[in-house]
Amino acid sequence: MKKTLITLSLSSVLYACGGAPVKEVTVEAPQFKVTDAAPGGREAWLDNPNFWAKKEGLDTEKFYYYVGESQGADKRMTCEKANADAIDDIAKQVSSFVDTTIARASTDSTGSDSNGVSSVSASQTETSKISSQLSKALVSGVEKNKQYWEQRDFSQSGGAKSIFYCWVLAKVSKKQVDDMITRAQTLRFKNDPALKAKVEGKIEDIKKEYNQYMEAR
Repeated sequence: MKKTLITLSLSSVLYACGGAPVKEVTVEAPQFKVTDAAPGGREAWLDNPNFWAKKEGLDTEKFYYYVGESQGADKRMTCEKANADAIDDIAKQVSSFVDTTIARASTDSTGSDSNGVSSVSASQTETSKISSQLSKALVSGVEKNKQYWEQRDFSQSGGAKSIFYCWVLAKVSKKQVDDMITRAQTLRFKNDPALKAKVEGKIEDIKKEYNQYMEAR
């Protein structure tokens, strides 16, 4: 991997900082070049889908927005996989959020003793199972809103000459996500009945917390 050494030496900065030493910053050179891409270029939804949706005037009162991504040798198949990735990511995100919230409440209820730590660790083994069940129920509820793709050439760094990267902006109704949250809670407590009693009264509104979490994304 090639690296470029950049020396920052602006006299005005040095004087303003009272003769601060010159800083050397190592910057990694690009490993690829973009040979083709979807019209319009990259947009902000790739990094902050809900913030972008609100700024663009989309319905963020009733819907959450997510990004799925994939890479492969064929553009069409890669973008189809990106859409499937969005579905999987939504299910994983919801199940992990619910699990983390419950685990935190469980730990708080037991202080910092080993029992609290054990319940947090044990719950991780159930997350993937819950995520899988949520994903199956979500297939028909995800709507693709936008799509962006790039064709990248990695041959200069010894890689493939043509790899497609695709991103999909998907939207899901908040009601459906709320139902997923409820389902995830039910499955989590079903797998560990004692846990429900332990966190009783210590979990406020997971749906509200999740909504606040998504507003920042």
